[in-house]
Amino acid sequence: MASDDTSGSAGGFDFEEIRKLLEQMGLRTGDMDLNQLFEQVSRMQAGGMPGFAMTNADRDPDAAWRTTMTAAQQLTQEKGPDAEMQASERDLLADSERLAQSWLSGHTTFPETGLAPAGVRRQEWLQRTSQGWRTLVEPIIDGLADALQRGASAEAPEELGALSAMLGPMMRSSASLIYRDRLKKVLAEVASTTLTGTEVGINLMEDTPVLILMSNVAAFTENLELPESDVLLYLLVREAARQRLFHGVAWLSPQLNALLAHFAREISIDFEAISAGFDPSQLQNFSLEDMMEVGEQVRGSFFKPASTPSQLEILGRLELLLALIEGWVDHVTARATAQWMPNASQLSEVVRRRRASGGPAQEVFNQLLGLDLRPRLVRDAENLWASIEHQRGDERDSVWRHPDLLPTADDLKDPLNFGNHGDEPGGNDDLDAELRKILGRDE
Repeated sequence: MASDDTSGSAGGFDFEEIRKLLEQMGLRTGDMDLNQLFEQVSRMQAGGMPGFAMTNADRDPDAAWRTTMTAAQQLTQEKGPDAEMQASERDLLADSERLAQSWLSGHTTFPETGLAPAGVRRQEWLQRTSQGWRTLVEPIIDGLADALQRGASAEAPEELGALSAMLGPMMRSSASLIYRDRLKKVLAEVASTTLTGTEVGINLMEDTPVLILMSNVAAFTENLELPESDVLLYLLVREAARQRLFHGVAWLSPQLNALLAHFAREISIDFEAISAGFDPSQLQNFSLEDMMEVGEQVRGSFFKPASTPSQLEILGRLELLLALIEGWVDHVTARATAQWMPNASQLSEVVRRRRASGGPAQEVFNQLLGLDLRPRLVRDAENLWASIEHQRGDERDSVWRHPDLLPTADDLKDPLNFGNHGDEPGGNDDLDAELRKILGRDE
């Protein structure tokens, strides 16, 4: 690349267009050649120029996370009223939770957590789940940042040349900012719609009681022709069942986190798709709005469906595990409520419709991971748990003793056959070995 040719091209990319783009970003280039330009960008990065300097996330990850959660909490305030629970509501919650637990005890071997239930507001739910969200998404943020920085220096189209390599750290910071911007919006949306503490399908809190978001439940029941007390009781049965499962199966949450961490390391960025959004002939008119649009294109490229065999295998396992959890909750809830709630089947159908139309779990995994959860898998998993109970009776829950004992995707297609090999540990493939390493069980 010639450093003294200010009118030619660099790696197939016209130098004057590079100059114009940098000037639009606030970098005055004058008559500098490319080497001088690169030195100027480096000085801007060191000096703190917005867009070129290290971001808050680079300097202080804790402060960056607090900023993200504060922004999410502020956005929840725009989602409508969220009143404190009244004394009568707290009494109803306590009585309903005790009844739900008594029903469940006859249909699962997992014990109660022993913690009193709590009704929380949306912002409190975000506060309680903050560390859980951080554990969940920071490996993904790091994976995206690593992928974008790698791509900027090695995988980007040739015409971006040395400029992309030099701006790699800025690209890394941009990946973090783009993801965090999406994250705060998703968290605010989920906080305004989720009905219970773990309806998203994962456990985000340690030693958590059964939680209910009463304002969201009230909004959810407005258009249902069902008694609100019955809806509350049914939701409490589901939440208590899920809490018993997460508390009773120590490896479950770490396994989910390990799958997500492994997925994050496999992230790649589609630089061809990103570069297609640039039109060098129009750079002289590049505005702030245009830059934001390019940012949206970059953001979108993060969440295209997985394409590599490793990504597909990881996401397949993640989807299967989430389906087994929700299928178990559906099955146990149906068994626990069948005798006592005449409208249990109606309430079950309400939950199914909510799931099919895109509930909180779909929102989280689609928007933050690009994973589309298939409701059909949850139905298949519920049928499988029913089949296991039919074959083994009280031994149904023993399937959760170890991840290698869990049903596979093929078992969902043939649930009656699972009993023939369900107690045999699965094969030790490469992904199993990697997950054991992540979980600290490399033995």
